[in-house]
Amino acid sequence: MRYLLALLIVCITAADVFGWNLSLAPGLSVKNGMIYLLLLALTARFVVSGGMRLELPRIQIWFGILLAYATLTWLAAGILIQYKTFDLVDSGIELKTELFENAIIFFLFLYGPRTLQDADFQLKCLLLAVAIANAIAIGNVTGVSDIGVTVIGVEGNLAGRVYGAFGHANETAALIVCLLPAYIAAALAAGRLASVLWVLAAMISGALLILTGSRGAFVALTLSAICGSYLCRDLISWRRTAAVVVAIGAIAVPLLAFASMQSGGVLFHRLAEMVLNPGAEDDRTAIWRPIFDMMTATPVTLVTGFGWGAYDAMSFPHPTHNHYLMQWFELGIIGLVGFVMLIRELVLTALRAATNASDEIGTYMIAFVYGVLALSFAIFFTNLFHPWIYIWAYIGLTMRMAVTARQSAQPNARYEQRRAARIGSPAAVALAAKPRARALPRNRLR
Repeated sequence: MRYLLALLIVCITAADVFGWNLSLAPGLSVKNGMIYLLLLALTARFVVSGGMRLELPRIQIWFGILLAYATLTWLAAGILIQYKTFDLVDSGIELKTELFENAIIFFLFLYGPRTLQDADFQLKCLLLAVAIANAIAIGNVTGVSDIGVTVIGVEGNLAGRVYGAFGHANETAALIVCLLPAYIAAALAAGRLASVLWVLAAMISGALLILTGSRGAFVALTLSAICGSYLCRDLISWRRTAAVVVAIGAIAVPLLAFASMQSGGVLFHRLAEMVLNPGAEDDRTAIWRPIFDMMTATPVTLVTGFGWGAYDAMSFPHPTHNHYLMQWFELGIIGLVGFVMLIRELVLTALRAATNASDEIGTYMIAFVYGVLALSFAIFFTNLFHPWIYIWAYIGLTMRMAVTARQSAQPNARYEQRRAARIGSPAAVALAAKPRARALPRNRLR
C-alpha cells in the first residue's frame, strides 16, 4: 500500500500536467478506477486483519454529516423540488466526484499508511510531485521547456496569469499556499543536503504562486501567518522563527523580482489597483449580491440550502468565487457549519499532536496548522475543483502522523513549562520544569 499510494500521487499529477482525461464511462475515468481499486485493496486488508479501528471520530462524523446531508438535498432537489434545468444524473456525478471521492482519498491516506515512515514517504512524494508540476509550468512559461499543458490567461483580469497544472490560477495558488508551510517543515526536518532540495521546491512553488497573480492567496498567507502564530505560540521558538523568517525574506526578494519580470508585473498591478482604487474591481461583490438576494427571497433556504447541484441549475453566469457561500447556498447552515467544524477539528488535532510529537513530526504538525489556515482563508475568494484530491491526500497523511504521534509519544515538557508559565502557578511551573523521559528525539523547533 505504501508504494501504491505513492504511485497514485504520481499518476494523478502526471494526468494534470499533461491534461489527460481518460474517460471509461460517464463519471468514471482511469483516475477514478485507480482510487476505487486502492479502496478495494484497503478494504481487503481490513478483512484479512480482522477489522478496522475508527480513528479521529469527530473528523469522520463531521465528514459524514456533510456526505449525508449533501446526498439528502441532492435527492430532494432532483425528485421532490425538480428545478427546471436540474439534471439528477449530472449533479449526482458531481456529488460523487467533488465530495465522496474526497472522502475516499482522505480515508485511503489516513488508513493506508501503517507507520510514520510510510506517511512521511508518501507525504514527501506528494510534495515533490506538486513541486515538479510547478517547475514544469514555470519552464513552459519561460520557454525553457514545452511539457504538457500550461494555460496563460489572455483576457480581462486573467491576462498574463499562469494557471499551472491544478486548474484556474486561483486554484493553483490555493494549493500552493496550503503546501508551502509543509515544504518549509520538510527543509527544517531534513539533513543539510536534503534541506537544499526542499528549499528549492519551496522556491519553485513560491515563484509559481507569484505568477498566478492571485491576490486572495497572498491575503490568505498573511492571515494564516498571524492566526497560526497565535495558535502555535506555545509550540514554537520565536528566536528560531525569526531566523526562519529572515531566511525566507532573503529568498523571497529575488524570487519576487524574477517572477515579476516573467509575468510582466501582473501581481504588482493587481495589488496596486486593489489598494489605490478598490472600487474599480467590484467583481466579487457583483457575483455575491444576486446569490444573497435569491437566498433572502426564500428565507428557509438560509437554513436548508437549495440542495446539492442547485447552483448550476439557477443559471448564474459565474461560480460563487467563495467556497463558503457555495456551501451555504446549496447545503444551508448544516453544510456550512459542518465544513467549518471539520476544518476546526483538523487544526485542533494537529495542535494536540504537536504537543506530544517528536522533532520532525511536530514540525509537520505546526506546518499543517499554518497550511490549513491559509487554505481556509484562500477559499473565501475562490472555488476549488482540481486541487481537492491533493489537499485531502495531504490532510489524510498528516492526520495519520498525528494519530501515530499521539499514540507513541509522551507529553512535551517544554510545552507544559510554557503553558504553566502563562497560567502563572509557581507549583505548576516547577512541576512542568521537571525533566521527563522522552520517547522520541528532542524537537528541533524548540
